[in-house]
Amino acid sequence: LIYFAVRLFQVFKGAVMGKSWFYIVPGTLALAAGSCFLLFYYVFDLIAIGHFIATAFQLIGGALILIGFYIQHRSWTRRS
Repeated sequence: LIYFAVRLFQVFKGAVMGKSWFYIVPGTLALAAGSCFLLFYYVFDLIAIGHFIATAFQLIGGALILIGFYIQHRSWTRRS
């Protein structure tokens, strides 16, 4: 997921879609980091703060991805 997001960002950088991928790439990084934290939390039975940190990373990542998708949608739709 991270690999393809970074590759697509390199393709769209400097173009119209580059602005949306500026938000999508960090969002996927945060979402993947949150998923890894959550995996470590359940596998290694870490303290409860690990679950909070993982959920916060996933929330931030999801919000950034949604912002990027909204910006991409706005660039595709033209207002008359």
